[in-house]
Amino acid sequence: MQTPIPIKHTAVVHPAIHMMQQWQLFMDGIDRIMTFYLAEDQNTMEGLEWNRQLSDSLLPVMIADDVNSKLLSAVKEKKDYQWMRPELLPFIQQSVHLNQLNLFSESAYLVLLVRIQTKTSCLLSYLFYRNDTSNFGISDGQSQLDTSHKAIIGKMASRFAQMSIENYLASKTQEETFRQQTRNILENKQIESKQTKEALISWKINWLDTYLNDLSRRDSVNYVISEAAQQKLLNNDLSFEECKQSIDNCISYICNLFMISPGDDVMIEDDYLILEQSRPLIKADHTAEVIQSRSSKTMRLLDRLEESAYELQHQGLSITSADVGANMTKPITAPAISDALRKNRVRILQMLEQYPQRWQTIRQSFKPITNLITKNNQRLSTSG
Repeated sequence: MQTPIPIKHTAVVHPAIHMMQQWQLFMDGIDRIMTFYLAEDQNTMEGLEWNRQLSDSLLPVMIADDVNSKLLSAVKEKKDYQWMRPELLPFIQQSVHLNQLNLFSESAYLVLLVRIQTKTSCLLSYLFYRNDTSNFGISDGQSQLDTSHKAIIGKMASRFAQMSIENYLASKTQEETFRQQTRNILENKQIESKQTKEALISWKINWLDTYLNDLSRRDSVNYVISEAAQQKLLNNDLSFEECKQSIDNCISYICNLFMISPGDDVMIEDDYLILEQSRPLIKADHTAEVIQSRSSKTMRLLDRLEESAYELQHQGLSITSADVGANMTKPITAPAISDALRKNRVRILQMLEQYPQRWQTIRQSFKPITNLITKNNQRLSTSG
């Protein structure tokens, strides 16, 4: 059983299907329509059939080889339209001899063939009419069509078909042009967006390299970031302040964890990099700063040295390592102070730069700290 081809709601409508729809709107009196068209190979014909009993459905037409040859010949003819007897149609298989037909009987020519030329193909539409003039709006006392009626109807049908196809193809061309322009616009937008994103990523990478170089010169340590850690920073919507805070915290953690010394290479790995984006901000007052737990020992060491040195200075006493250590709440020896400063040199320099208003006494008057600052400044000026 042949499967009907639905006319309505067709996603991609072939010109032949479109023409089948239009013929049904052309005029009353059409009981059956058969349209044939060239297949993609341009050597075979394909066909569709509609009749009034099937309503909105189209059926594909099976075409034998001999019928295909006849239809190909009909495509090559130049007539825009012609009236034909059903017995002479190329797809009607009957044992009828020409000499048995009354070729001059106009009443027998009730099939109108309309040839519709497109840029790439040719459609053959066969319209089966009932031989009753009332179906064509003619009421001159005749019950059947004559030659003049058929000529008028043929010309009207031919012009109607050509106009319908041209409008349809023009509409499809406009739609395709619009779709192509839309695709081009979207592609350009995507390209522009991609270029902007790539430019921003490139800028961030350059900033990151510059920032790490500055930190390396400051601390006399070679800070290097892994590819995974770099992508972790770039792929998150962080502000530059948040990026800096994340890097600073990571460096501080690594230096505490591995006891980093000047000249060491420090790799910033993604596992150690904690992003600061969603962390709530805590305000600091003038007496204390919020610090990382891993840096708290260095912070407490500087606070203890500052407190002891400040008291000695106000008492008019000397600020030596031995006196400062002995004056602490929990006294320590001068060698212990020297060892603590040596092991925490990088973190101490970071703290002094991060909090420039703190520890003013030991910055100016405690030689182990002043020597540490002086040597670091000399290294920076030499490397610069």
